[in-house]
Amino acid sequence: MFLRLGAPGAVVALCGPLGAGKTCFVQGLAGGLGVSGAVRSPTFVLVHEYPGAVPLYHVDLYRLTPGDLDALGLEELFDGPGVTAVEWAGHAGSALPAEHLRIEMAYGQGDDDRVLRITARGVRHGRVLEEFTRCVSSA
Repeated sequence: MFLRLGAPGAVVALCGPLGAGKTCFVQGLAGGLGVSGAVRSPTFVLVHEYPGAVPLYHVDLYRLTPGDLDALGLEELFDGPGVTAVEWAGHAGSALPAEHLRIEMAYGQGDDDRVLRITARGVRHGRVLEEFTRCVSSA
């Protein structure tokens, strides 16, 4: 989906409690982008870069404060040639670009159930959400 809709520069902001599936979602996104190999949580590294048909930048802001973000160079990632997935995006504050796909994750009824609330900010990310909705509706 991201490959067809102009992935470079796309930003996916992931929010939700510990264990809600943010890293698991990024693993699926990586597969869709043609990234091979293991995708791990970057909690202690902060940023992992995965090469693929379109590079994936996987960011984890769990341990950061807004003052720490300047040194991380997020703007360079957001403007780069790949897709940036940001776990704990709520910690990004105004550093998150205005246009992005926001995915809020919550626990569902069962242990393995998750509820996703996806919102698009900006035209480009709106097209991604429309395509995703079509894919899910036809499944």
